[in-house]
Amino acid sequence: MSYSKQETPAPPHTKRVGYVYDVRMKYHQDLEDPQDPHPEDPRRIYWIYNILKVAGCLDIMKNVLVTPVTDDKILRVHERQYLETLKDTEIMERATLLETQKKYDSVFLCKESQYCARMSAGGLLALCKDVVRGKLDSGLAIIRPPGHHACSAVPMGFCLLNNIAITVRDLQARKMVNKVMIVDWDVHHGNGIQEVFYSDNTVLYASLHRYDEGEFYPSSTDGGMDMVGEGEGKGYNINIPWATAGVSDGDYIYAFKKLLLPVARQFCPDLIIVASGFDAAVCDPIGECDVTPECYACMTSMLKSVSNGKLVLSLEGGYNLDAIANSALACVKPLLNIKWKAGHIPQPAIYLAYATLSEEE
Repeated sequence: MSYSKQETPAPPHTKRVGYVYDVRMKYHQDLEDPQDPHPEDPRRIYWIYNILKVAGCLDIMKNVLVTPVTDDKILRVHERQYLETLKDTEIMERATLLETQKKYDSVFLCKESQYCARMSAGGLLALCKDVVRGKLDSGLAIIRPPGHHACSAVPMGFCLLNNIAITVRDLQARKMVNKVMIVDWDVHHGNGIQEVFYSDNTVLYASLHRYDEGEFYPSSTDGGMDMVGEGEGKGYNINIPWATAGVSDGDYIYAFKKLLLPVARQFCPDLIIVASGFDAAVCDPIGECDVTPECYACMTSMLKSVSNGKLVLSLEGGYNLDAIANSALACVKPLLNIKWKAGHIPQPAIYLAYATLSEEE
């Protein structure tokens, strides 16, 4: 794997963009068939780290140290019984681990999984704290396992702990933020995040995802347009469900300009966290969409214009190693005020989300 050195500006006097990366998060791995790498490959975080290093970005970014998230923070989001089960995996033998993971939907476990999940959530929390405190303007959390599918009582979809939900709840408990916007551009609906904040008017959750009439993972109607929140949270949950594969730059840019940015500015959050899956990227084998690095750069730039630039991207999915590396680099460039010069953003295509509406609606 090799990348050409890319032009970066001279290092500023103060590093204002942070990143989180810890090699120990690679220890979480699939025990079932070591010869057949799982899509949620431990190498994912290294490929992102390496392209940022080769491009010279890490030289002008601050490395934020990672500490594992503690029980009290986890229990603001997850049920104790599930946490205890996760803890038990540390002492399970291989056969028991394989049997335990079969109880859940699309999850793998090893003895190190619980520690890695704590590191993943703890890394995002540390980065967000530095941004909220004003030590940093923005940042990228290069973390795994991902989290946006993890529900309060069960893990699912490669996710063990809900990194973003744990982070938001801790920041709110410490009164470091009041309102937070979560933008989820992972190709899958973040059902776990939606579950946690569905009745909360202090958190605006917006997800752009493949829906396929509820057939695309996580294979439920929770990602439908009609799921807008309940109680005090009604109107604070926004789903933009794509009807099929092949969604591209124009669809995302159109959704951002016509819906997400106007709503974000009206909501006026203290912080924006992006559930930054790159599985809608061109060449991703699971997402089967066509979002380019230029589009990820453009969406990042647009979000910088909200919340006084306090923006943190948190890695979720993305299963083509080249695609996630290049997409992550594209997101970091605008954070560092490096222009993305290659390519262009195409004109909006048919807004596929409308295809999910029935004729009666």
